Amino acid sequence: MRGLRRLVFVLVVGGLLAAVPLSAVASESILSGSVRQAEAGFNQSLTAAVRGGFESNRADQFIWQYAQVSAVKSSAWWQAPLAEHAKLDKLAQLQADLQAELQQQVSDNRDALQRQFHRWNQMVAEAQNAGVSAEGLDAGTARLTTYAALASTPNDLTALATVVSQQYTILDGRMAAFRTARAQVDAAAQAARTLLASAGQYPQLNLAGFQAQITAATASVAAVHSAEAFAPILGQLQQTSVGIQGLLNARSAAYNQLADTRSTLTSAQKIGALVGNAPSRINTLALQLPSAGDQATFQSISSQLYQQKQVLATAIYMKQMSPVAYNAGSGKLIVISLSRQVLTAYQDGAVVLTTFVATGRPQLPTPPGVYHIFHRYSPYKMISPWPYGSPYWYPDSWTNFAMEFIGGGYFIHDAPWRSWYGPGSNIYNGTHGCVNVPYGPMATLWNWAPLGTTVVVQY
Repeated sequence: MRGLRRLVFVLVVGGLLAAVPLSAVASESILSGSVRQAEAGFNQSLTAAVRGGFESNRADQFIWQYAQVSAVKSSAWWQAPLAEHAKLDKLAQLQADLQAELQQQVSDNRDALQRQFHRWNQMVAEAQNAGVSAEGLDAGTARLTTYAALASTPNDLTALATVVSQQYTILDGRMAAFRTARAQVDAAAQAARTLLASAGQYPQLNLAGFQAQITAATASVAAVHSAEAFAPILGQLQQTSVGIQGLLNARSAAYNQLADTRSTLTSAQKIGALVGNAPSRINTLALQLPSAGDQATFQSISSQLYQQKQVLATAIYMKQMSPVAYNAGSGKLIVISLSRQVLTAYQDGAVVLTTFVATGRPQLPTPPGVYHIFHRYSPYKMISPWPYGSPYWYPDSWTNFAMEFIGGGYFIHDAPWRSWYGPGSNIYNGTHGCVNVPYGPMATLWNWAPLGTTVVVQY
Protein backbone atom coordinates (compact mmCIF):
# COMPACT_ATOMS: atom_id res chain seq x y z
CA MET A 1 0.00 0.00 0.00
CA ARG A 2 2.79 2.30 0.93
CA GLY A 3 4.40 1.58 -2.43
CA LEU A 4 1.26 2.50 -4.27
CA ARG A 5 1.03 5.91 -2.60
CA ARG A 6 4.67 6.56 -3.42
CA LEU A 7 4.01 5.74 -7.09
CA VAL A 8 1.04 8.09 -7.25
CA PHE A 9 3.08 10.86 -5.64
CA VAL A 10 5.86 10.41 -8.15
CA LEU A 11 3.43 10.49 -11.04
CA VAL A 12 1.74 13.68 -9.82
CA VAL A 13 5.01 15.47 -9.24
CA GLY A 14 6.29 14.38 -12.67
CA GLY A 15 3.11 15.62 -14.36
CA LEU A 16 3.37 18.97 -12.69
CA LEU A 17 6.97 19.30 -13.71
CA ALA A 18 6.13 18.43 -17.37
CA ALA A 19 3.22 20.88 -17.49
CA VAL A 20 5.40 23.91 -16.82
CA PRO A 21 7.38 23.91 -20.18
CA LEU A 22 4.27 22.86 -22.11
CA SER A 23 2.41 25.93 -20.85
CA ALA A 24 5.36 28.15 -21.61
CA VAL A 25 5.53 26.87 -25.19
CA ALA A 26 1.84 27.51 -25.72
CA SER A 27 2.14 31.04 -24.32
CA GLU A 28 5.19 31.84 -26.47
CA SER A 29 3.38 30.67 -29.62
CA ILE A 30 0.44 32.99 -28.93
CA LEU A 31 2.78 35.93 -28.24
CA SER A 32 4.76 35.32 -31.49
CA GLY A 33 1.52 35.33 -33.46
CA SER A 34 0.64 38.73 -31.98
CA VAL A 35 4.06 40.06 -32.97
CA ARG A 36 3.64 38.80 -36.53
CA GLN A 37 0.21 40.43 -36.73
CA ALA A 38 1.64 43.68 -35.43
CA GLU A 39 4.47 43.52 -37.97
CA ALA A 40 2.07 42.81 -40.82
CA GLY A 41 -0.21 45.61 -39.67
CA PHE A 42 2.64 48.10 -39.56
CA ASN A 43 3.88 47.02 -43.01
CA GLN A 44 0.40 47.47 -44.42
CA SER A 45 0.03 50.87 -42.80
CA LEU A 46 3.42 52.03 -44.05
CA THR A 47 2.75 50.73 -47.56
CA ALA A 48 -0.61 52.51 -47.67
CA ALA A 49 0.97 55.69 -46.33
CA VAL A 50 3.70 55.62 -48.99
CA ARG A 51 1.15 55.01 -51.73
CA GLY A 52 -0.86 57.90 -50.37
CA GLY A 53 2.10 60.27 -50.63
CA PHE A 54 3.85 59.96 -47.28
CA GLU A 55 7.24 61.64 -47.42
CA SER A 56 9.85 59.17 -48.69
CA ASN A 57 12.62 60.22 -46.31
CA ARG A 58 10.37 59.70 -43.28
CA ALA A 59 9.21 56.36 -44.71
CA ASP A 60 12.85 55.29 -45.01
CA GLN A 61 13.42 56.19 -41.37
CA PHE A 62 10.39 54.14 -40.30
CA ILE A 63 11.65 51.17 -42.34
CA TRP A 64 15.03 51.42 -40.59
CA GLN A 65 13.37 51.62 -37.16
CA TYR A 66 11.18 48.63 -38.00
CA ALA A 67 14.25 46.65 -39.09
CA GLN A 68 15.91 47.43 -35.75
CA VAL A 69 12.85 46.21 -33.84
CA SER A 70 12.54 43.02 -35.92
CA ALA A 71 16.22 42.17 -35.45
CA VAL A 72 15.92 41.75 -31.67
CA LYS A 73 16.23 38.05 -30.64
CA SER A 74 16.24 36.44 -27.14
CA SER A 75 19.30 34.44 -26.02
CA ALA A 76 17.32 31.84 -23.94
CA TRP A 77 13.87 30.31 -24.14
CA TRP A 78 12.79 31.75 -20.88
CA GLN A 79 13.66 35.32 -22.13
CA ALA A 80 11.49 35.01 -25.28
CA PRO A 81 8.28 36.33 -23.68
CA LEU A 82 10.01 39.48 -22.52
CA ALA A 83 11.54 40.10 -25.96
CA GLU A 84 8.24 39.52 -27.74
CA HIS A 85 6.40 41.85 -25.36
CA ALA A 86 9.04 44.50 -26.03
CA LYS A 87 8.58 44.07 -29.80
CA LEU A 88 4.83 44.46 -29.44
CA ASP A 89 5.29 47.68 -27.50
CA LYS A 90 7.78 49.09 -30.00
CA LEU A 91 5.63 48.07 -33.00
CA ALA A 92 2.64 49.74 -31.40
CA GLN A 93 4.72 52.89 -30.88
CA LEU A 94 5.92 52.80 -34.51
CA GLN A 95 2.33 52.44 -35.68
CA ALA A 96 1.23 55.37 -33.53
CA ASP A 97 4.16 57.51 -34.70
CA LEU A 98 3.44 56.66 -38.34
CA GLN A 99 -0.22 57.62 -38.03
CA ALA A 100 0.67 60.84 -36.22
CA GLU A 101 3.20 61.92 -38.82
CA LEU A 102 0.90 60.93 -41.67
CA GLN A 103 -1.92 62.97 -40.19
CA GLN A 104 0.45 65.87 -39.64
CA GLN A 105 1.49 65.75 -43.31
CA VAL A 106 -2.16 65.59 -44.35
CA SER A 107 -2.87 68.58 -42.11
CA ASP A 108 0.08 70.54 -43.53
CA ASN A 109 -1.01 69.75 -47.10
CA ARG A 110 -4.57 70.78 -46.29
CA ASP A 111 -3.34 74.09 -44.89
CA ALA A 112 -1.23 74.66 -48.01
CA LEU A 113 -4.25 73.91 -50.18
CA GLN A 114 -6.32 76.41 -48.22
CA ARG A 115 -3.66 79.04 -48.84
CA GLN A 116 -3.81 78.24 -52.54
CA PHE A 117 -7.59 78.56 -52.43
CA HIS A 118 -7.18 82.01 -50.88
CA ARG A 119 -4.60 83.03 -53.50
CA TRP A 120 -6.83 81.68 -56.26
CA ASN A 121 -9.86 83.63 -54.98
CA GLN A 122 -7.80 86.82 -54.96
CA MET A 123 -6.72 86.20 -58.55
CA VAL A 124 -10.33 85.57 -59.63
CA ALA A 125 -11.45 88.79 -57.94
CA GLU A 126 -8.65 90.74 -59.63
CA ALA A 127 -9.59 89.23 -63.00
CA GLN A 128 -13.24 90.13 -62.48
CA ASN A 129 -12.33 93.72 -61.59
CA ALA A 130 -10.14 93.97 -64.71
CA GLY A 131 -12.82 92.40 -66.89
CA VAL A 132 -10.71 89.36 -67.74
CA SER A 133 -12.64 86.24 -68.61
CA ALA A 134 -12.25 83.15 -66.37
CA GLU A 135 -14.12 80.99 -68.85
CA GLY A 136 -13.20 77.29 -68.61
CA LEU A 137 -11.84 77.66 -65.07
CA ASP A 138 -13.36 77.11 -61.60
CA ALA A 139 -14.08 80.74 -60.81
CA GLY A 140 -15.30 79.61 -57.37
CA THR A 141 -13.73 77.01 -55.10
CA ALA A 142 -16.94 75.23 -54.03
CA ARG A 143 -16.32 72.12 -56.12
CA LEU A 144 -12.64 71.96 -55.18
CA THR A 145 -13.46 72.56 -51.51
CA THR A 146 -15.81 69.59 -51.58
CA TYR A 147 -13.07 67.40 -53.01
CA ALA A 148 -10.64 68.72 -50.38
CA ALA A 149 -13.01 67.71 -47.55
CA LEU A 150 -13.07 64.16 -48.91
CA ALA A 151 -9.30 63.96 -49.39
CA SER A 152 -7.57 61.67 -46.89
CA THR A 153 -4.01 61.33 -48.21
CA PRO A 154 -1.21 63.71 -49.09
CA ASN A 155 -1.53 62.63 -52.72
CA ASP A 156 -5.21 63.59 -52.81
CA LEU A 157 -4.45 67.04 -51.47
CA THR A 158 -1.37 67.45 -53.70
CA ALA A 159 -3.46 66.59 -56.76
CA LEU A 160 -6.03 69.23 -55.82
CA ALA A 161 -3.23 71.74 -55.19
CA THR A 162 -1.83 70.98 -58.64
CA VAL A 163 -5.22 71.64 -60.23
CA VAL A 164 -5.52 74.97 -58.42
CA SER A 165 -1.93 75.89 -59.34
CA GLN A 166 -2.52 75.08 -63.00
CA GLN A 167 -5.69 77.15 -63.07
CA TYR A 168 -3.88 79.99 -61.32
CA THR A 169 -1.11 79.86 -63.93
CA ILE A 170 -3.65 79.95 -66.76
CA LEU A 171 -5.55 82.89 -65.31
CA ASP A 172 -2.33 84.70 -64.39
CA GLY A 173 -1.20 84.27 -68.00
CA ARG A 174 -4.49 85.68 -69.22
CA MET A 175 -4.09 88.61 -66.87
CA ALA A 176 -0.53 89.30 -68.06
CA ALA A 177 -1.56 89.05 -71.71
CA PHE A 178 -4.58 91.25 -71.00
CA ARG A 179 -2.44 93.92 -69.33
CA THR A 180 0.12 93.84 -72.15
CA ALA A 181 -2.56 94.07 -74.83
CA ARG A 182 -4.32 96.86 -72.95
CA ALA A 183 -1.05 98.77 -72.59
CA GLN A 184 -0.42 98.41 -76.32
CA VAL A 185 -3.88 99.75 -77.09
CA ASP A 186 -3.43 102.67 -74.68
CA ALA A 187 -0.04 103.49 -76.23
CA ALA A 188 -1.50 103.27 -79.75
CA ALA A 189 -4.39 105.52 -78.75
CA GLN A 190 -1.98 108.07 -77.25
CA ALA A 191 0.20 107.95 -80.37
CA ALA A 192 -2.84 108.51 -82.58
CA ARG A 193 -4.00 111.44 -80.44
CA THR A 194 -0.51 112.98 -80.52
CA LEU A 195 -0.39 112.74 -84.31
CA LEU A 196 -3.89 114.16 -84.53
CA ALA A 197 -2.88 117.10 -82.34
CA SER A 198 0.18 117.67 -84.55
CA ALA A 199 -1.99 117.63 -87.65
CA GLY A 200 -4.44 119.99 -85.95
CA GLN A 201 -2.02 122.91 -86.40
CA TYR A 202 -3.08 122.92 -90.06
CA PRO A 203 -6.77 123.88 -89.95
CA GLN A 204 -7.35 123.05 -93.61
CA LEU A 205 -6.63 119.34 -93.12
CA ASN A 206 -9.59 116.94 -93.07
CA LEU A 207 -9.21 115.31 -89.64
CA ALA A 208 -12.83 114.59 -88.59
CA GLY A 209 -12.68 111.03 -89.91
CA PHE A 210 -9.50 110.28 -87.98
CA GLN A 211 -11.01 111.71 -84.77
CA ALA A 212 -14.10 109.53 -85.21
CA GLN A 213 -11.93 106.43 -85.67
CA ILE A 214 -9.98 107.13 -82.48
CA THR A 215 -13.18 107.78 -80.50
CA ALA A 216 -14.84 104.59 -81.74
CA ALA A 217 -11.76 102.48 -81.00
CA THR A 218 -11.22 103.78 -77.46
CA ALA A 219 -14.95 103.54 -76.63
CA SER A 220 -14.94 99.80 -77.33
CA VAL A 221 -12.09 99.08 -74.88
CA ALA A 222 -14.39 98.79 -71.84
CA ALA A 223 -16.24 95.84 -73.37
CA VAL A 224 -13.07 93.79 -73.94
CA HIS A 225 -12.49 90.78 -71.67
CA SER A 226 -9.54 89.02 -73.33
CA ALA A 227 -6.18 89.88 -74.80
CA GLU A 228 -7.24 88.55 -78.20
CA ALA A 229 -10.19 90.95 -78.37
CA PHE A 230 -7.80 93.91 -78.19
CA ALA A 231 -6.17 92.94 -81.50
CA PRO A 232 -8.75 94.55 -83.85
CA ILE A 233 -8.85 97.70 -81.70
CA LEU A 234 -5.05 97.93 -81.78
CA GLY A 235 -5.09 97.39 -85.55
CA GLN A 236 -7.68 100.14 -86.01
CA LEU A 237 -5.70 102.64 -83.92
CA GLN A 238 -2.43 101.79 -85.71
CA GLN A 239 -4.13 102.15 -89.08
CA THR A 240 -5.49 105.53 -87.98
CA SER A 241 -1.98 106.65 -86.99
CA VAL A 242 -0.65 105.49 -90.35
CA GLY A 243 -3.36 107.49 -92.07
CA ILE A 244 -2.62 110.67 -90.11
CA GLN A 245 1.12 110.28 -90.60
CA GLY A 246 0.57 109.63 -94.28
CA LEU A 247 -1.42 112.85 -94.55
CA LEU A 248 1.31 114.84 -92.77
CA ASN A 249 4.01 113.23 -94.91
CA ALA A 250 2.09 113.97 -98.09
CA ARG A 251 1.69 117.60 -97.06
CA SER A 252 5.39 117.93 -96.20
CA ALA A 253 6.40 116.19 -99.44
CA ALA A 254 4.23 118.52 -101.49
CA TYR A 255 5.73 121.65 -99.93
CA ASN A 256 9.25 120.22 -100.32
CA GLN A 257 8.51 119.42 -103.95
CA LEU A 258 7.31 122.99 -104.46
CA ALA A 259 10.57 124.35 -103.02
CA ASP A 260 12.67 121.98 -105.21
CA THR A 261 10.70 122.86 -108.33
CA ARG A 262 11.02 126.60 -107.69
CA SER A 263 14.77 126.16 -107.13
CA THR A 264 15.04 124.28 -110.42
CA LEU A 265 13.06 127.05 -112.13
CA THR A 266 15.49 129.65 -110.76
CA SER A 267 18.46 127.66 -112.07
CA ALA A 268 16.83 127.31 -115.48
CA GLN A 269 16.05 131.00 -115.73
CA LYS A 270 19.57 131.91 -114.59
CA ILE A 271 21.23 130.12 -117.50
CA GLY A 272 18.59 131.22 -120.01
CA ALA A 273 16.97 127.80 -120.53
CA LEU A 274 13.57 127.63 -122.25
CA VAL A 275 11.04 127.33 -119.39
CA GLY A 276 7.81 127.74 -121.37
CA ASN A 277 4.69 128.07 -119.19
CA ALA A 278 6.34 126.36 -116.23
CA PRO A 279 6.35 129.50 -114.01
CA SER A 280 2.60 129.96 -114.43
CA ARG A 281 1.85 126.29 -113.87
CA ILE A 282 4.03 126.18 -110.74
CA ASN A 283 2.32 129.26 -109.28
CA THR A 284 -1.11 127.74 -109.93
CA LEU A 285 -0.16 124.56 -108.08
CA ALA A 286 1.40 126.59 -105.25
CA LEU A 287 -1.91 128.42 -104.75
CA GLN A 288 -3.73 125.09 -104.40
CA LEU A 289 -1.52 123.83 -101.56
CA PRO A 290 -2.87 126.00 -98.67
CA SER A 291 -6.41 124.70 -99.23
CA ALA A 292 -5.51 121.02 -99.73
CA GLY A 293 -6.93 118.84 -96.97
CA ASP A 294 -6.41 115.19 -97.85
CA GLN A 295 -3.54 112.91 -98.80
CA ALA A 296 -4.72 112.28 -102.36
CA THR A 297 -4.82 116.01 -103.16
CA PHE A 298 -1.32 116.58 -101.77
CA GLN A 299 0.02 113.63 -103.74
CA SER A 300 -1.61 114.91 -106.94
CA ILE A 301 -0.10 118.40 -106.51
CA SER A 302 3.28 116.90 -105.63
CA SER A 303 3.18 114.69 -108.74
CA GLN A 304 2.34 117.63 -110.99
CA LEU A 305 5.11 119.72 -109.47
CA TYR A 306 7.55 116.87 -110.03
CA GLN A 307 6.56 116.73 -113.68
CA GLN A 308 7.27 120.47 -113.99
CA LYS A 309 10.62 119.95 -112.29
CA GLN A 310 11.52 117.23 -114.77
CA VAL A 311 10.58 119.49 -117.69
CA LEU A 312 12.80 122.21 -116.25
CA ALA A 313 15.64 119.77 -115.61
CA THR A 314 15.45 118.67 -119.23
CA ALA A 315 15.53 122.32 -120.34
CA ILE A 316 18.60 122.93 -118.15
CA TYR A 317 20.34 119.88 -119.57
CA MET A 318 19.61 120.89 -123.13
CA LYS A 319 20.88 124.39 -122.42
CA GLN A 320 24.02 123.14 -120.67
CA MET A 321 24.67 120.60 -123.39
CA SER A 322 24.24 123.09 -126.19
CA PRO A 323 27.50 123.58 -128.16
CA VAL A 324 29.91 126.16 -126.84
CA ALA A 325 29.51 129.21 -129.07
CA TYR A 326 32.74 129.89 -130.94
CA ASN A 327 33.76 131.25 -134.34
CA ALA A 328 35.38 127.95 -135.24
CA GLY A 329 36.44 128.59 -138.81
CA SER A 330 37.85 125.68 -140.84
CA GLY A 331 39.61 122.54 -139.55
CA LYS A 332 39.26 120.64 -136.32
CA LEU A 333 38.80 122.53 -133.06
CA ILE A 334 38.05 121.54 -129.43
CA VAL A 335 36.44 124.26 -127.25
CA ILE A 336 36.20 123.79 -123.46
CA SER A 337 33.92 126.05 -121.36
CA LEU A 338 35.08 126.29 -117.72
CA SER A 339 31.90 128.02 -116.58
CA ARG A 340 29.60 125.44 -118.18
CA GLN A 341 31.91 122.41 -117.83
CA VAL A 342 31.14 121.52 -121.45
CA LEU A 343 33.42 120.44 -124.30
CA THR A 344 32.41 120.95 -127.96
CA ALA A 345 34.30 119.61 -130.96
CA TYR A 346 33.99 121.45 -134.33
CA GLN A 347 34.81 120.25 -137.86
CA ASP A 348 34.98 123.17 -140.29
CA GLY A 349 32.58 125.17 -138.12
CA ALA A 350 30.08 122.33 -137.63
CA VAL A 351 29.50 120.70 -134.24
CA VAL A 352 30.80 117.13 -134.14
CA LEU A 353 30.38 116.38 -130.44
CA THR A 354 29.24 118.03 -127.20
CA THR A 355 29.73 116.53 -123.73
CA PHE A 356 29.92 117.41 -120.07
CA VAL A 357 33.44 117.39 -118.60
CA ALA A 358 35.19 117.98 -115.28
CA THR A 359 38.04 120.51 -115.21
CA GLY A 360 40.56 121.58 -112.57
CA ARG A 361 39.55 122.27 -108.99
CA PRO A 362 39.81 125.86 -107.68
CA GLN A 363 43.29 125.21 -106.20
CA LEU A 364 44.58 123.56 -109.43
CA PRO A 365 42.53 125.15 -112.23
CA THR A 366 42.71 124.34 -115.92
CA PRO A 367 44.37 127.46 -117.42
CA PRO A 368 42.37 129.32 -120.12
CA GLY A 369 44.07 129.88 -123.48
CA VAL A 370 44.63 128.50 -126.98
CA TYR A 371 46.67 125.28 -127.18
CA HIS A 372 47.42 122.34 -129.48
CA ILE A 373 47.55 118.60 -128.87
CA PHE A 374 51.18 117.54 -128.93
CA HIS A 375 51.11 114.04 -127.40
CA ARG A 376 48.65 111.14 -127.68
CA TYR A 377 48.74 107.95 -125.55
CA SER A 378 46.56 104.83 -125.30
CA PRO A 379 46.65 103.58 -122.62
CA TYR A 380 48.39 105.96 -120.26
CA LYS A 381 49.30 105.76 -116.55
CA MET A 382 48.87 108.95 -114.56
CA ILE A 383 51.58 109.33 -111.91
CA SER A 384 51.23 111.93 -109.16
CA PRO A 385 53.89 114.69 -109.32
CA TRP A 386 53.04 115.47 -105.67
CA PRO A 387 54.64 113.40 -102.91
CA TYR A 388 52.71 111.02 -100.70
CA GLY A 389 51.19 113.03 -97.85
CA SER A 390 50.47 116.03 -100.02
CA PRO A 391 46.76 116.94 -100.22
CA TYR A 392 47.13 116.67 -104.02
CA TRP A 393 48.80 113.26 -104.12
CA TYR A 394 46.95 110.47 -105.89
CA PRO A 395 47.79 106.80 -106.55
CA ASP A 396 48.95 105.65 -109.99
CA SER A 397 45.90 105.61 -112.25
CA TRP A 398 45.45 104.10 -115.72
CA THR A 399 43.43 105.83 -118.43
CA ASN A 400 42.36 104.46 -121.80
CA PHE A 401 43.03 107.61 -123.83
CA ALA A 402 45.12 110.69 -123.04
CA MET A 403 45.93 113.73 -125.21
CA GLU A 404 48.36 116.28 -123.76
CA PHE A 405 47.61 119.86 -124.82
CA ILE A 406 49.58 121.99 -122.27
CA GLY A 407 53.13 121.24 -121.17
CA GLY A 408 53.56 120.08 -117.61
CA GLY A 409 50.99 117.28 -117.71
CA TYR A 410 47.69 118.89 -118.75
CA PHE A 411 45.69 116.20 -120.58
CA ILE A 412 42.29 115.62 -122.06
CA HIS A 413 41.58 112.03 -120.89
CA ASP A 414 38.93 109.61 -119.72
CA ALA A 415 38.67 108.91 -115.98
CA PRO A 416 37.39 105.41 -115.05
CA TRP A 417 37.25 106.43 -111.39
CA ARG A 418 34.92 109.39 -111.96
CA SER A 419 31.10 109.42 -112.06
CA TRP A 420 30.39 113.17 -111.84
CA TYR A 421 30.74 115.48 -114.83
CA GLY A 422 29.18 118.83 -115.68
CA PRO A 423 28.37 121.99 -113.70
CA GLY A 424 29.75 121.93 -110.16
CA SER A 425 32.02 118.93 -110.69
CA ASN A 426 35.09 121.17 -110.93
CA ILE A 427 34.17 123.00 -107.72
CA TYR A 428 33.47 120.02 -105.46
CA ASN A 429 35.24 117.17 -107.23
CA GLY A 430 37.62 118.86 -109.64
CA THR A 431 40.71 117.47 -111.35
CA HIS A 432 44.36 118.39 -110.85
CA GLY A 433 44.17 120.63 -113.94
CA CYS A 434 43.34 118.03 -116.61
CA VAL A 435 40.05 117.80 -118.50
CA ASN A 436 38.16 114.59 -117.64
CA VAL A 437 35.80 113.31 -120.36
CA PRO A 438 33.33 110.39 -120.10
CA TYR A 439 34.58 107.21 -121.80
CA GLY A 440 32.24 107.26 -124.82
CA PRO A 441 32.88 110.86 -125.93
CA MET A 442 36.60 110.43 -125.14
CA ALA A 443 36.84 107.41 -127.43
CA THR A 444 35.24 109.49 -130.19
CA LEU A 445 37.66 112.39 -129.60
CA TRP A 446 40.65 110.04 -129.62
CA ASN A 447 39.73 108.69 -133.03
CA TRP A 448 38.80 112.13 -134.34
CA ALA A 449 41.53 114.51 -133.03
CA PRO A 450 45.08 114.08 -134.45
CA LEU A 451 48.26 115.72 -133.21
CA GLY A 452 48.13 119.48 -133.71
CA THR A 453 44.36 119.79 -133.13
CA THR A 454 43.63 123.22 -131.61
CA VAL A 455 42.23 123.32 -128.09
CA VAL A 456 40.59 126.49 -126.76
CA VAL A 457 39.92 126.77 -123.01
CA GLN A 458 37.65 129.69 -122.10
CA TYR A 459 35.54 130.85 -119.24
